[in-house]
Amino acid sequence: MDEQRVRHAVDAVVGQLRTYVPDMAPYFEDDRPLGEYAKALSPTSRVAPEHAERQELIAKCVRRVLRRAFRPGGPADAVTARDIRAVNIVDHHQVLNHPLLLGTNIIANAGRLLSDGPAAPIVTLSCSNVNPSNHYMRNGFRFRGVDIPYFSAKEHRDVMYYLRPRAFDFVERLHSLKRWSGFAPADQDFLEEYQHLLNGLDHSASPGHRDQLATVVHGTWPRLFSEELRPRLPDLLYAGAEDVARESLIELLAEESYLSEALLDPVPRQRVLDTFRGVVVAWDEAAGKGTHFFWMRHPGRPGLLRLYVQGGELVPADPRFAHLRVPLERDALREALHREDLVPSVALYMTLLLFAGIKPLVGPGSLVYTTQLKNGWQALLDRHGPAREARLIEEVDVTGMIAGTPVFFERAGETLTTLYAADVMSKGGVDETYVNSVLRTPFKDVLSVGSSGVYDLFSNSYIPKEQQLTERIGFDEAATFVHDWV
Repeated sequence: MDEQRVRHAVDAVVGQLRTYVPDMAPYFEDDRPLGEYAKALSPTSRVAPEHAERQELIAKCVRRVLRRAFRPGGPADAVTARDIRAVNIVDHHQVLNHPLLLGTNIIANAGRLLSDGPAAPIVTLSCSNVNPSNHYMRNGFRFRGVDIPYFSAKEHRDVMYYLRPRAFDFVERLHSLKRWSGFAPADQDFLEEYQHLLNGLDHSASPGHRDQLATVVHGTWPRLFSEELRPRLPDLLYAGAEDVARESLIELLAEESYLSEALLDPVPRQRVLDTFRGVVVAWDEAAGKGTHFFWMRHPGRPGLLRLYVQGGELVPADPRFAHLRVPLERDALREALHREDLVPSVALYMTLLLFAGIKPLVGPGSLVYTTQLKNGWQALLDRHGPAREARLIEEVDVTGMIAGTPVFFERAGETLTTLYAADVMSKGGVDETYVNSVLRTPFKDVLSVGSSGVYDLFSNSYIPKEQQLTERIGFDEAATFVHDWV
């Protein structure tokens, strides 16, 4: 490997990102050690009374959602409003797997991974309206460079939110697919032990697969670390963002606020529809993208229907299901949310976090859309009021970057290989020396390992075509020089 070529390529990518995506520039210039950077992600300023009250509501709803998986008396009971004042919103609701998503949990909490005393739990609001076939999951997880499915290909259009409880049966699937013999005996042993572990967790309280996944994440997170470190780790709790928003909206829709007004009153509602049209996580009717405020449960499978406002109703965009319309009225919306027939969209649950003054810990893509959502709401409130709410939303920090790069690697001779969660677990987890070395690495260097992926995300929208770079450096090559201590 030509070190000079790799370093030049990484510098070129980072240079263009700093130039053409100025929102990203500060992160590629931040030379604080990762541990110090992570500690600064937690808000330290006084919480406004309105935000404090709303954060108590969100924390209560997080506990309520998690108790469906863990029962009262479990780890959910320890969650307080302080634990969700800054929260990871990047991850998907699935088994621990992809290096980029694993990295978010490490970066967001690097400053308190190895606590000397009792540690508050880590809460992640994970997105559960994704398909099992999404890029970060591919119907299961990845191990030794191979996709290990526990979903079938025919489930590719289903969404995690509505899937029923299921057994983890990837060993049997690998046998039926005649791929089992491709694994070395030690790897076969790990897969059998891992399947036994997942199925042996207490899923008895789980009404849906999304609840099973909360117990799976909680039960497997410690195995990313060596056995002697596990007692010092905070719990990792994945609460589906859509569930937390659904529970919260049931209560908030019973009250008067600019948030309930935006859903129930035709005039402010239209202002909102016009303001956020074209934002990636919101709606673009002409392009057939997004949904107005909520998704609807598909009546025939574990899937979602797009909804558009027509008059005073939410109406499925698919004319075959137009009869399933929901009136945009207080009681009708609350009842539909109770039945889980409506699923809050990303734009709506991110608006809920802004409303509560919660700092979303973001990735490169979510940095863009959370900023657009914040600026849009501030402009609406500046113009139409209430003025106090405009000032409150102005205070919300949306700049907490935690994503876009992996942090788990192993050395193979002179090069590094990026590891998925199962790879890390099969090796017994990383030790204290590894963790401390990651914490000492400057944040800009940690982020530079994933810079080519960030570049691909933004290149078509931000970087002039004639200026776009043709050479990309992968995670493994970049990490070999950044994390030369591995």
